[in-house]
Amino acid sequence: MQITENIVQAGKYKMFYRSAGTGDQTILLLHGIPTNSFLWVHVIPQLAQNYTVIAPDLVGYGASDRSTNDELTLPMQANHIVTLLDALGIQSVHVVGHDLGGGIAQILAVNYTERIESFMVVDGVAFSNWPLPKVVALRYPTAPEFEPSLYFIEKMLREGLFHQELLTPELLNAFLQPFNHPTGPQELLEASLALNHHQTEDIVPGLQKLNKPATFLYGQYDRYLPPYWGNRLKETVPNSTFNILPECSHYSMLDNPLLVSQEIMNHINKILA
Repeated sequence: MQITENIVQAGKYKMFYRSAGTGDQTILLLHGIPTNSFLWVHVIPQLAQNYTVIAPDLVGYGASDRSTNDELTLPMQANHIVTLLDALGIQSVHVVGHDLGGGIAQILAVNYTERIESFMVVDGVAFSNWPLPKVVALRYPTAPEFEPSLYFIEKMLREGLFHQELLTPELLNAFLQPFNHPTGPQELLEASLALNHHQTEDIVPGLQKLNKPATFLYGQYDRYLPPYWGNRLKETVPNSTFNILPECSHYSMLDNPLLVSQEIMNHINKILA
């Protein structure tokens, strides 16, 4: 299944996105920090056999336009995503979010309910479990290893994988290259400065009232956001589902893309049945 790469004007930002498939149902895949839509390249072909799949680079990441930290908060990212959907003529989606994207998925489900058919959080931020200490350290680096840099990104990726051998040069380059220029460290710093746990804590009352199909997937060995948080989400969102992904860490869609793809398809198939 061929993945196409496109850039569209979404409001005041040019946003890059990957897409595949022509199904009636649309799946929106959202990444987190410090990755981009390449995170989903091994998942997209599986899903695109039955669905239309859209995976954008969030504003401030990948090949999308950069901005200041006030435009990179999770509520603002949710706004940018809705603007992107409008630009693409897409009325509603099943949203799947990883890391920060998981927080954006929750905000979309609560604040843009009419645009969301269902939502999934995969190893995602929630409640007050973020920003991660590593990401906060970018703001006030106390040692060279915490300074916003390509080394910081590589270290974060390596420590977030269960199967270390899967971090190939191609994969690593896909995540390093967007920040590999003179202003890259400042762009990474801006992304960090945008993050505040109140952005997800404030929507917890809305999560408790949701009537949307929801599934939460967390890697068994996620050292950044342990499965505990998936269970907390299940206890908060009515009639939701929580599954632990065996032999996966924070980047479960890299550790086992076939399993993650199957879990997403199971989630949607149950809704459509």
